[in-house]
Amino acid sequence: MSLKGLPSTFIKSLISFYPMIIVRYAEIGLKGKNRANFERQLQKNIRHCFKKNNLSFEKVTRERGRIFVYSKEKCPHLKYIFGISSYSYGKEYYLDFETIKKAALEHYTKGTFRITCQRSVKKLLPSTEMEREVGAYIVEKTGAKVSLTEPETNIHIELFNEHAYIYTEKIKGPGGLPVGAEARVVLILENEDSVKAGVLVMKRGCRVDVVNKNNIDWHELEKYAFGYSIKELDEIPEDADAVVVSDTIGSLKEYPYFVLRPLI
Repeated sequence: MSLKGLPSTFIKSLISFYPMIIVRYAEIGLKGKNRANFERQLQKNIRHCFKKNNLSFEKVTRERGRIFVYSKEKCPHLKYIFGISSYSYGKEYYLDFETIKKAALEHYTKGTFRITCQRSVKKLLPSTEMEREVGAYIVEKTGAKVSLTEPETNIHIELFNEHAYIYTEKIKGPGGLPVGAEARVVLILENEDSVKAGVLVMKRGCRVDVVNKNNIDWHELEKYAFGYSIKELDEIPEDADAVVVSDTIGSLKEYPYFVLRPLI
């Protein structure tokens, strides 16, 4: 079928972009001039996550405040990538009102609903008017009722980067900073609390290697290790930036090297 000669708005209404995952971050947004370094590290870790779990993707792009993963596959492992505050499975559409209405209708599934609109581009309608118009369209087509407090289907519309992004769910991420954005440290594995200490420093962006003194199972750490691979060392290297221990207030010890005590 040739689209030549057809109105551009009609062509746009037929076409949606690649299915995608919209990734949000919080703490990274507070960074100053080196913010881009943290964003790039998060991009790298997301790519590694997909490859590590044998999931396909087309590309991972970065815009201010968002990272977009163009993929047809679901990736539940994103909930273990530090730096991600939340993510959503959605689609990217042309910034065209008729296209947005039809796409929002496709995202309606059941029961009561609401439209939640955010925009960073001053195009089309203001957010509240967009919510009202799209909501009225869905009511007209389905007869569904609107609920602003406890909707069974919450259709989110974001007008951003000259496109519309539509999704129905926000999945909570672990927060923190992306692993690899900060120092590489060595974790001394003395007990089960040591693994908890390791997870906490990884959440602060540190890459962790381990010295396993007491044959502790540390593979829980691998769930969060994206962008690099954890090494098990025989001893603490002299060039380690810091050593992580599982000391608490009741078990403080002295060490001949610089230590981090995340469980203190």
